[in-house]
Amino acid sequence: MKLNNLIELDFSNKLEVTINNMKPVVLTDLTMALLGIGQQFERFIENETNEQYKVGSELFIKEVRSGSIVIELIAQGMPVVPLLWQNGSLAEWVSYAKDVVEWLNGKIATPPKELTKQDLKQWNNILEPVAKDHSSQMNISVSEGGKVINQFFINSEQANATQNAIRREVERLDEPDDHIQRKRVMVWYQTKFDDSTPTGNRAVIESISNSPVKVIFENNAVKKAMLSGDPKFTKSWHELAYIVDVRVQTVQGVPKVYTILNYYDEDTFDPSE
Repeated sequence: MKLNNLIELDFSNKLEVTINNMKPVVLTDLTMALLGIGQQFERFIENETNEQYKVGSELFIKEVRSGSIVIELIAQGMPVVPLLWQNGSLAEWVSYAKDVVEWLNGKIATPPKELTKQDLKQWNNILEPVAKDHSSQMNISVSEGGKVINQFFINSEQANATQNAIRREVERLDEPDDHIQRKRVMVWYQTKFDDSTPTGNRAVIESISNSPVKVIFENNAVKKAMLSGDPKFTKSWHELAYIVDVRVQTVQGVPKVYTILNYYDEDTFDPSE
């Protein structure tokens, strides 16, 4: 029996994810796919806004009827988020989702954003209902006022190929939670250096993550050296770029703390030049 599962997320625009398949969908697979969509949308918004807007999302079943399941994704800050882009955040997320799948299938050279192991596992869950059914297809589209403004399709063969690529990427990323990266470019995102509190210091190391991450120092000598500035630059120390050795601590594959072990003062530079 053919089953159509319709997932509908309705903000200012409408996001529809339709799974057309010949076999019944396993409930746990569908549940994990829905959670993956919500989690990936939330992460996309937080990354695109540099975490200035905190988006907490939850999935709610809106309607269950023969041949379809309709749900809503409710997120905090929704009066702001849809206005961040010309066509709305949902349309931008669909473009991002398409690029992720095409990158994993080798159609584009680089990923649209850095993907953690957790991201990859969530994409694996999103594709699972389609990958299990050789006759199925997933359609993802965004419409505004009844007019489709963005969409893409993935069939079962493509879903299986994408899952194989995901497994290879997870194996490549499978490393201890605490690891050291050598000679990485770091720029300050936020500084609040106060010896009485370790909080408030955040930096971006794009080769590791595009998001700002909490910074601590291995010892005070490294901290004082970095904050002493460099007389050959007219800019303040917090506006410069540094080459550092850093220990990255992660939670579920997402960088959460950078411990600065060493910095190469001779390689400090002005990032605007």
